[in-house]
Amino acid sequence: LIFPSTMSSKQAVAAAAIASTILGNPLQLGSSSSSLSVVAFSLPSHHYRNYASTFLKSSAVSESPSVSTDNSDDGDDDTDKTNNSNSKSWWKDFQLKDSTLAPSVINDFPILATSFDADGKIISPTPSSDADSDGKQKKRLVYLDSAATSQKPNAVTSALTAYYEHANSNVHRGAHALSREATEQYESARDKVASFINANSRNEIVFTSGATEAINLVATALSSTCGQPPKNARDLYLTKGDEIIITESEHHSNIVPWQMVAERTGAVLKYVPACAATGGFD
Repeated sequence: LIFPSTMSSKQAVAAAAIASTILGNPLQLGSSSSSLSVVAFSLPSHHYRNYASTFLKSSAVSESPSVSTDNSDDGDDDTDKTNNSNSKSWWKDFQLKDSTLAPSVINDFPILATSFDADGKIISPTPSSDADSDGKQKKRLVYLDSAATSQKPNAVTSALTAYYEHANSNVHRGAHALSREATEQYESARDKVASFINANSRNEIVFTSGATEAINLVATALSSTCGQPPKNARDLYLTKGDEIIITESEHHSNIVPWQMVAERTGAVLKYVPACAATGGFD
């Protein structure tokens, strides 16, 4: 778990307990057997700390711990020990709402059974042992990079395998049996997604390789006329004076395309500032 170096020890403990609950792995604070590590590093922005403290106070937490949100250094461990001795160790009973969801589905993701040796190298899974071949403590994989690449459960990998083994063919571009089957499965998936997000029909569902391609697709479509009225009056387009509004915390994939659109069409790109006090936007 990675925290800003400016985060106090109490905040780090709270965040670690939350992550531990989400991952379905009870955190043993102060114990060498804890499978979670806390690593501190410096960040150029203090927003991360504010977002964390705001989350701790949000309604998503079933029991709000008493967490310090000051910016001071927590170097005086004796003070913390004195204060903690007079209060209940809240992290022992701390739980998030729906905290049972993660452990209930973790077995559906075989890759999450991956373990590492002391050098950080992947080792073959041996569920019966907590140590590697050299007798050193193994480290369990804790995957927190789903925004970049999400891991796939058995249901997904099984469906892909079944498709490639029994129906792999051109979609919408063939008259033979395999092509018809592939097309039917493809359109069935669009129907399910349309129903899930309450779209009017499958025609409103466009599959892309990811969020980056989807954003660029929309941005390109809105700027294809370079600010001039389109031939079809019903087409949406951006022109000089129009405003494009995003936030200060966007990923580059949701900034650069709009900068290019603004340059191409004469539209104005505006940013909603982040509030340092609440971690929200105003």
